[in-house]
Amino acid sequence: MAETPGSLRVDKWLWAARFFKTRSLAATACEGGKVDVNDAAAKPARLVRAGDLLRVTLPRSKRL
Repeated sequence: MAETPGSLRVDKWLWAARFFKTRSLAATACEGGKVDVNDAAAKPARLVRAGDLLRVTLPRSKRL
């Protein structure tokens, strides 16, 4: 799947937007079913474009 102008792999986007510290953590989250794009499970290579809806499930922190 070749990246086209205006699209980017979801794992790269999640890393660049700083949802995850590393791209490998973003890819692991995608593989673990923690990332949905337009209400469908996303694999790390899934291309995202402007207007796509991303839902990311992050672990809850246990702050006191």
